[in-house]
Amino acid sequence: MISRPYVCYYIIEGCEAMQSKLEVEYKTLCTKSQFDRLLNLYPDHETITQTNTYLDSIPSLRGSGMAMRIRQINDKYYFTLKIREVRGNEEIEFEIPSFSLEYTPVQNILHKYHIPPVQEAGVLVTTRHLVKLQNAELCLDKNEYNGNIDYEIEYELIDPDVDTLEEFKKILHEANITYIPNKKSKIQRCLETR
Repeated sequence: MISRPYVCYYIIEGCEAMQSKLEVEYKTLCTKSQFDRLLNLYPDHETITQTNTYLDSIPSLRGSGMAMRIRQINDKYYFTLKIREVRGNEEIEFEIPSFSLEYTPVQNILHKYHIPPVQEAGVLVTTRHLVKLQNAELCLDKNEYNGNIDYEIEYELIDPDVDTLEEFKKILHEANITYIPNKKSKIQRCLETR
């Protein structure tokens, strides 16, 4: 298992530990044939299906540089709040017992960041093919939302201070994919196509 430096753990009433980390990743959209070509280069990948339910408020959290979701993987649920930083996102994430915001640690986060009441804003289902590399996690994601399907390749740095973008470009080049930065996040693509 690859360790993740720069992860902070907070003890909060009613929650054993939640983690906060700086998430630095590179992303590019691709065609299905490019996706399949790259996937074939990594036959020993792990496949995970995750359902992301995005939550938003009025005014939108995105205007404050935030995004919120509850992610379901099998029978487990994870609350995530992302806060835009200069280089990447601060990501606060922890497991919750059910699909509910009534859990005390979630309420504490909502209060701490002055987040008004939220409601479901969209759902995106990702079939993620995960490859653990020395310096990053390579994620090949098939995303389904609002009748759309897209294919995205993410390269998330394990250590945000060790930038290996050139390594990512070489991986893409092996499958004849040109790196074109994807500036729209999954939540943006989901909400803009409602």
